[in-house]
Amino acid sequence: MADDFNVPSYLSNILHILQQNNHHACVVGGAVRDMIMGREPHDYDVVTSAEVEEILQFFDKALPIGDKHGTAVVFMDGRQVEISRCKSSSGQKYNWPAWLIEDLYHRDFTINAIAVAEDGSLFDPFGGLNDIENTSLRSPEDQSGQRFQEDPLRMLRAVRLCTVLNFQASPIILEAISEYGALLSNVSRERIRDELVKILLSEQPGQGVMMLVETGLMQYIMPEVLPMVAFEQHNPHHLEDVFSHSLKVLDNVPARLPLRLAAMFHDIAKPETFSRDENGIGHYYQHDAIGGQIARAILERLKFDRLTVERVAVLIQEHMHRFAAPSRAAVKRLINRVGRENIEDLFCLQKADILGGAPPFELFGIEETEAIARQILVDQEPLTVKDLVVNGYDLIQMGFNPGPKLGSILQGLLEVVICEPEKNRKEILLGLAADWMHE
Repeated sequence: MADDFNVPSYLSNILHILQQNNHHACVVGGAVRDMIMGREPHDYDVVTSAEVEEILQFFDKALPIGDKHGTAVVFMDGRQVEISRCKSSSGQKYNWPAWLIEDLYHRDFTINAIAVAEDGSLFDPFGGLNDIENTSLRSPEDQSGQRFQEDPLRMLRAVRLCTVLNFQASPIILEAISEYGALLSNVSRERIRDELVKILLSEQPGQGVMMLVETGLMQYIMPEVLPMVAFEQHNPHHLEDVFSHSLKVLDNVPARLPLRLAAMFHDIAKPETFSRDENGIGHYYQHDAIGGQIARAILERLKFDRLTVERVAVLIQEHMHRFAAPSRAAVKRLINRVGRENIEDLFCLQKADILGGAPPFELFGIEETEAIARQILVDQEPLTVKDLVVNGYDLIQMGFNPGPKLGSILQGLLEVVICEPEKNRKEILLGLAADWMHE
């Protein structure tokens, strides 16, 4: 937070070139905030007094990406930087300090409304440095309502910044979110998804999800989550309500997106499937299967890619499949259903689920299953039809007709090999198929 604040050399070169061509320029936005906080910026934004046409002339490698907003991307030393003409809505004659202040005024939060010049000096007209020091999130001159109306996604960004940076939103921000939260319905699902992903992959995802509920934004993003809130489980295996338990599981799985999503949704169907027996104990039959369906619908609505949707759904659908005394064949079938690429995440989810409940924490069955699964994968034992030494073409040559029966025969051969991997030999499997054909 000093006057000799340094910027990377390639960024300094960009600023220098603009100044050589008689234009002012500063680095602005989240990159400045991150550098002040000792965090590694993901990208850099520059504002300048130059028009986009001039920017394209000043640099050998530059492309316009937003003519409407006067923005170009410049490539320098293998890095890319967005450069925008300083925004001024007042129509006043060119005045650099006034233009820069107005540009910063229209930014979402004070911590993103700090500029740094080529010489490293900081320009902070709205107290962003003080807010960083006090871990406080505010809008310039507390105009949160106006900023959120300009771009409703900023409300979700407020939650994300509070989560990632461990900041506290000002009362004015919270009041503005309460007033304008419904505007989030007008934001593209892709933009909402991207902010949600950043929240979920943070170090404290549970805090972010809780804030989405507390601010009322969850109803415009994933309303299916809300029935979990304060839903008591009435089960001796759980001390907390469904939502609190889910947040604990979420916070205790590694930061891999399918796993974090599955942790958040793994019990989402419990309110829908709840029943109580004659002793008053709560049960949730089929909540894993139904939960997978609910999660699939949410993720498809938010435009997640197909692979992520499938991985999350299968993790939820299988998270209750646990073995007290796992056999090697049973573990192979589990890997077959879940997929080699998902089995580690499944074990992580299952262990976090148990540790998020009531003691005693019985992990032995999961750990034994995990050890067997790892050995199976190391030994590269056959797990799917594709691993068989015979295929559908071999069976057709024997006289089988293409169709469902052919698939059933292959599944039957796979079941034999799962139990007895040494039988994955062509002469043995074709002999079995021939016997079945005659039967």
